[in-house]
Amino acid sequence: MTFVTASRMDPAALCRAVASPKHGALASFVGTVRAVHAGRRVKAVSYDCFVPLAEKELSRIAAAAQRRWPVRVAVAHRTGRLKVGTASVAIAVGSIHRAESFAACRFVIEEIKRLVPVWKKEHYTTGD
Repeated sequence: MTFVTASRMDPAALCRAVASPKHGALASFVGTVRAVHAGRRVKAVSYDCFVPLAEKELSRIAAAAQRRWPVRVAVAHRTGRLKVGTASVAIAVGSIHRAESFAACRFVIEEIKRLVPVWKKEHYTTGD
């Protein structure tokens, strides 16, 4: 399960998507809009992308993690204008052991930041 959405995400749904009675571990990561960046107060962040391309890349990253470790991966990324504290990206990874879940979760977020064509615009209290 990998997708881009303009709607509120449900990280628990991602966790359910990767859960299995065979798994002894579930790792998750939720990235949220922070209130301060580079010393400036943030009021919101806008995320934009070409959804089909971003979803293709999210799927490719999830598949790469699943080839590298014995894991199941689910990922969601938001678009639109998000207020401070709102979840912008969520990842869930299920596996037999915790080490693989943590490693795959870290791999997925780092690859998202590096490869997925999602553009971010911060809106500051003093102007964009």
